[in-house]
Amino acid sequence: MVVEDDAIVRSWVRSALKGSEFSVGGEAPSTAAALELVARRRGDLLLIDHRLPDLLGTELVRQLRQSGNRTPAVIIAARAEQGLNESAREAGAQGSVLKRGSVEELLGALRRVAGGEEAFDPRHPRRPPRRAALSPREREVVRLLATGATNREISEQLGVGAETVKTLVSRSYAKLGVSRRAEAVAAAHELGVV
Repeated sequence: MVVEDDAIVRSWVRSALKGSEFSVGGEAPSTAAALELVARRRGDLLLIDHRLPDLLGTELVRQLRQSGNRTPAVIIAARAEQGLNESAREAGAQGSVLKRGSVEELLGALRRVAGGEEAFDPRHPRRPPRRAALSPREREVVRLLATGATNREISEQLGVGAETVKTLVSRSYAKLGVSRRAEAVAAAHELGVV
């Protein structure tokens, strides 16, 4: 499903998906229309414009996650923006692409996200380090990551579900400006978290 207010971009997406394993199952030009569309139809992937007329795409993803919708989401942006990947990850999105990117880049990102991976465009500059402080729960998670604990072990030790651990790990990575466990542990050491 495509959530995009620009008809030209929606047309480009439809054209890009022709002949691929993907097809557009619904389109919405705004957040309000997107929420109605998602309530009526079930899609496998969401491609959401970052700058919708009524809300940021990351905030739409956050609303969907809070309402229990877990459909994988990719944020599409007109230009590279500092901190977009971190904001998208914190909101619950699985990837980002640029509108000025190639058809291959769009399809590659959609394929990775459809396959259960993340696909964040590296052209978005990282948020400056130490911009967002870790919550007490995120600090606990990072401390456990530093001990080598798996997500399952963290889940058991904290008494929370696997999805909650995934969300906490993802948010911690975004706040620390990292993408891997080793980087998270190193950043946490620098900040004195562990």
